[in-house]
Formats: sequence, C-alpha cells, structure tokens
Amino acid sequence: MRLGLFLTTLIGLAGVSHISSAADATWAAVGALENGMSTSCGGGTVSTGPEWTAPARGQVDIKGNTLTFTSPSAIPNHSFTVDLKGLQPDGSGKVVGTDKNNREFYLTFDPGSGARTFHMTYRLKACRRVYTPTT
Repeated sequence: MRLGLFLTTLIGLAGVSHISSAADATWAAVGALENGMSTSCGGGTVSTGPEWTAPARGQVDIKGNTLTFTSPSAIPNHSFTVDLKGLQPDGSGKVVGTDKNNREFYLTFDPGSGARTFHMTYRLKACRRVYTPTT
C-alpha cells in the first residue's frame, strides 16, 4: 500500500515538473525602433506600409504562458498578445504572433524571466523594435 502511494506521489510530482516555470509578472515598458531608424530600416526593399517611429509606452503582463503588451497609443499594432509556450526553459527563444491585419510578427527573448528587454520583427520588414522595461 505504501509503495503504491509512493509511486502515485512520484508520478504526480513528475507531472508537475512539466508545468511552465515562468512566473506571472507585470512591468512598464517602452517599445521603440532599434537605433531610432525609420521607414527604410536596414535598407529593406519590401514595404508593408510605414513603420511607426514614435515610441509606444505601455505595460507588459505575463500571465501563465501569455504575454500582453497594452499601450494607449493610437498608432496601430502597438498593443499585442502572444503565446510564450515556444520559449526554451531558460526563457530564451522566438515566438510568433499575428497582428490585427493577420500579419505575422516575432518576439525574441534572451534567457531570463520577469521584467526584461525583448525584440519585435515583422516577417516582411527589416525594422526591429526593442521593448525595454522602464522604471
């Protein structure tokens, strides 16, 4: 009986270890073009419309495996939500999101958790936005 209880507990704990280790977090952040570059960002030849050069001030919320950036900015696509399940156990990696016009964008993270910088790129743009925690 005790062996059965032990095995049941062990199997249960093994299942718990697969739950995401990402802790919920909230922080203020600003998203801006990397190096302040504008519409031609890096000499890209494919344009999907103007790249907004104004920074987007807002808030990052991570709840479970979902990251939401909410900005009061009137500029399109400054608020977004992505699924973080594709990140590595150390918090690094690249995840895919879709904007309101059904265009893919990518968020790239260095290892870590909580308040940290991440980058956004679009599939057809050479521009890269950097989202940096603010204090």
